[in-house]
Amino acid sequence: MSGGSWTTLVVTVLIVIVLLVTAVLVSRHTGGDGTGTSAPALVVGDSVVALAARAAGGAEGGGVAGGGAAGAPAGISVTDGVRARSSGMAGTVRLIGYPGLSPEVFDGTSSPLLASDLRSAGRPRTVVLNWNGNNPRQLLGTSLIVDYRTELTSQIRWYLGHGVTRVVLAAALPSLVNSADRQVDVSSPLSAQPGAMLGSGRLNEMYRQLAGAFGGRSVRYSEQAARAIHPSLGFNTTLDGRPCVIDFIHPTPYCATRYARALAALAHDPDGT
Repeated sequence: MSGGSWTTLVVTVLIVIVLLVTAVLVSRHTGGDGTGTSAPALVVGDSVVALAARAAGGAEGGGVAGGGAAGAPAGISVTDGVRARSSGMAGTVRLIGYPGLSPEVFDGTSSPLLASDLRSAGRPRTVVLNWNGNNPRQLLGTSLIVDYRTELTSQIRWYLGHGVTRVVLAAALPSLVNSADRQVDVSSPLSAQPGAMLGSGRLNEMYRQLAGAFGGRSVRYSEQAARAIHPSLGFNTTLDGRPCVIDFIHPTPYCATRYARALAALAHDPDGT
């Protein structure tokens, strides 16, 4: 083989190596499946998510805007600007909360809010769902759990059919009435009272089972975000010597900001602990 041919071969091999290394680095950075700190992500939930979004927007300078279609309950969305700035990544997380509502807000998958929220987040590959037990129709606890499971099953299938590759079911936060050492009986009439199902351990048990029902890596259950402000998953009113809870479940601005960061971290690293 001539000297020129050898030079061409070496250059070609070097180019191939560079391309392969670049591909590996990009794959590691984004999680290989559209996840990672450079990829957009979406967090959807109730008033706890709305408070986290508002706290992050006020404390960190993220943009806060109304979400959802006209005539629909206002969702609150915020770009996780601090994470993007501190890590040097372009990835953002949208937090959208529907105060006082449940997964039923999407009416299975028929509501235009579902697609609207996904578009507003830049058509992400990762979606975190964080519903903490609102019961607007005052159903018996057992019925509410069935209702949540039915709605979430339909929505997860919709997400997975519209470009999302990972769905995380984030544990409901513990509350004054549902904590590590006490739980409202989900079969009792008391469970239908306002606030009685917030933070229910039975809800979290259902989330874990639902994630398992999908199998594989596409859907998982996580307590990571909840433990960021309730380390033992027991209801506590203070954290780091500061007030953490406003009422029976909603976090103070300090804990709401921590919770927003934890949700963003979970969205960017759905396989994290």
